[in-house]
Amino acid sequence: MNSWLVSLTATAVAVVAAIPARPNAGLTQDAPATYTFHMDIGMAMRHFPWLHFRMEGTGDYARGDRYVVHLTKTPALFSKMHDIDLSMIDPGMWPKRYRAKLQSQRDGVTVYDLTAVNDPSMRAASVALGADGSARWVDAQYADGMHLHMTLTNSSVSGYVVPVSLDADVDYPHMPMSADASFSDYSFPTLSR
Repeated sequence: MNSWLVSLTATAVAVVAAIPARPNAGLTQDAPATYTFHMDIGMAMRHFPWLHFRMEGTGDYARGDRYVVHLTKTPALFSKMHDIDLSMIDPGMWPKRYRAKLQSQRDGVTVYDLTAVNDPSMRAASVALGADGSARWVDAQYADGMHLHMTLTNSSVSGYVVPVSLDADVDYPHMPMSADASFSDYSFPTLSR
């Protein structure tokens, strides 16, 4: 890996290591190393037969290790889908999973191009981070022809900046869909002072 990329990645990770649960300004507590949340997902096909369905899952975050939603309710169409990996929206996860290259900076948003280290199914991805280090949008292309574009809304929950909603266009070949998801019931460990 190029030394400038290692330096850039190390700097980005140092600045946003606590993302997605980064303390807001003025708070003194450290971001938790782990937390859980609930995710409710609405899916809709954008062509005939115009199916709408819901999925639910329990999110599990461990800094630098995992950021995944374990699906607990899925329709038969997605019965083989068990987890949703959200590591792409957490720069603290990037060093183990992606090579990041600064693409652009404008109006408080920094865009990175990501190349997967061990995932041959991902062809390319771009992620935009806001000034607070939280992911604003993701655009990814996959080898099977799928194109994914997600827009995230972040907010303060218990003093931490976390995702509260997500809108996505999921363009599978011959099956374009849209999705909207809400993140709720965040459970942060009690921190001793």
